[in-house]
Amino acid sequence: MKIAAVSDIHSPKHLDLFIQALSSIDVKSIDLFVLAGDIIYKGEVKKIETVTKALKVDCPVIAVFGNEEYEDLWEDVRKAASGKIQFLEQETFIVEAEGKTLGVVCSKGSLDRPTFWQRKNMPEIWKIYAERREKTAKLVSELKTDYKCLLLHYAPTYKTLVGEKVSQYPEMGSKKYEEIILKNQLDLVIHGHAHKGTAYAEVANTPIYNVALPLTKKITVIELPLPKKPTSLDSYIKQKQ
Repeated sequence: MKIAAVSDIHSPKHLDLFIQALSSIDVKSIDLFVLAGDIIYKGEVKKIETVTKALKVDCPVIAVFGNEEYEDLWEDVRKAASGKIQFLEQETFIVEAEGKTLGVVCSKGSLDRPTFWQRKNMPEIWKIYAERREKTAKLVSELKTDYKCLLLHYAPTYKTLVGEKVSQYPEMGSKKYEEIILKNQLDLVIHGHAHKGTAYAEVANTPIYNVALPLTKKITVIELPLPKKPTSLDSYIKQKQ
């Protein structure tokens, strides 16, 4: 089973790079195409069409919202992408290929420290992020598929933020998701957002892919199954101490 993944196209900003990257992969071999948020630039909903026109694939295409798909525009974004890209938030998507099933839990994700704008304008944001983590954990725990994946926009660990300013890590992701990843023995996690971060890291042997286009300059293609050694929660805790 093959997954193609990318994020942070910020159309029209990196649209040409996206189109070039698409030409470098065999789209006919892809079973699922995932977009990890920030598909458009600063709420320009109409630019969704530029991405859907470029995405000439026969497989399902799913996406999570990024911080540039402003939350008050989510329904507009869904309508603009209807029939081409399925946007999911706190939802699970299941695809079957080669006799195996893949379950993808989709969420925008959370921040350990809301941005200054969020703290000023959204006093309830701490609660929103906490509830989002709880809901994500529940959905992941309910997966019964052969392969299990978590798709976020924000980083679920600080490991793929290396390259960004350390002081900004808490405003780019939440390492509280690491426990969710470990407890559920996920096969892979995909996220975006970190343009200057690290493209690949592991949390207790679970592969974490940062597929931000400005960083990778390509479409990341992941083939399942991936080799992974099981790691217990106790051993993970010891690693952190």
